[in-house]
Amino acid sequence: MSSASSKFTAWVETLPKWHGLLQLSPDRPYMHAEEDYDSQYGVTAMEPADGEGLCRLLATHGVDTTGPALEIGCGTGYLTFGLARNYPGPDFLVTDPSQAFLRLTQRHVGNDAYTARRHFAVLNADDLGQLPSEMFSVIAMRSTLHHILNVEAFIAASARTLRPGGALVMGAEPCEYGYVLMGALGQTIAPVLAAAGVELEAAWKKQLGNFVDTIRFYCRRDIDKTTAEDKHLFNPHELGELGAAHGLQLKFFPNATFGDFAPPFQAEFVSFSIFFLNYLKYCMLFDAEFLKHISRHLKPQLKYIDDCYRSHVGPAITGVFLLKKTADAAS
Repeated sequence: MSSASSKFTAWVETLPKWHGLLQLSPDRPYMHAEEDYDSQYGVTAMEPADGEGLCRLLATHGVDTTGPALEIGCGTGYLTFGLARNYPGPDFLVTDPSQAFLRLTQRHVGNDAYTARRHFAVLNADDLGQLPSEMFSVIAMRSTLHHILNVEAFIAASARTLRPGGALVMGAEPCEYGYVLMGALGQTIAPVLAAAGVELEAAWKKQLGNFVDTIRFYCRRDIDKTTAEDKHLFNPHELGELGAAHGLQLKFFPNATFGDFAPPFQAEFVSFSIFFLNYLKYCMLFDAEFLKHISRHLKPQLKYIDDCYRSHVGPAITGVFLLKKTADAAS
């Protein structure tokens, strides 16, 4: 057993257990029913591409994978399923604040034989600072950073608990510029539909108001977001500067997903217009009839944005962030 694995095993044995799970934080349920998450967002947790793609991304960029991996915010196991099958290191600690999500992930991952030993723990990302220094080679997250209240403290804690040469890797995080563009486009929906003779139903007005208010809430930094589930939008340049302050070097892949780095290595990111309409459907739960009117009457505006980015990636709506710890970074 390697020294990294021995250190991890000794630490795990000191942790309290709660209903068969390791416990680093109190249980905190998700804001909605955990068992309904996949159906709401139209995803299937038991797909290996994201985990396989993440591991290939790590290898491509020379990230150390000889130590344990930590996944924060596993949800239903969308990233976990493939990562458990492909991570080459000795141990894999899967965490989420919600024990209900951890139970779902355990079922989705199954009991197959894996290279890395799997462990499951209740952990709130805001408590990452209590983990030992230089314990993990990889900290992996998918659609999680925007749930964390104090992002700066989290980045600092991640840098401390990473081994030199390791990396914090985050996917499916909302980027400020693309989301504000979606919010601004949302402001045009009511007048465009009115000009087309479409009368907005009361429920549609409520959905539309909630959408533009939500984007504004995510973007603002002068209000208390403690009790909100989703909290932030991100500027890649700012995250790069924040990482650099803690010895982490950023490589940003705009509008990519972890799955894009798995064979056959063909990016599958859809156009801005498709992302926008899917966001209204799955995240904001817009009525189907309302969506049909939006798709029809905002077609010129959506086509204009898509046409601007026929030859290059953009606008950045989401992306993959790889923050690698330099070999000489001090913890």
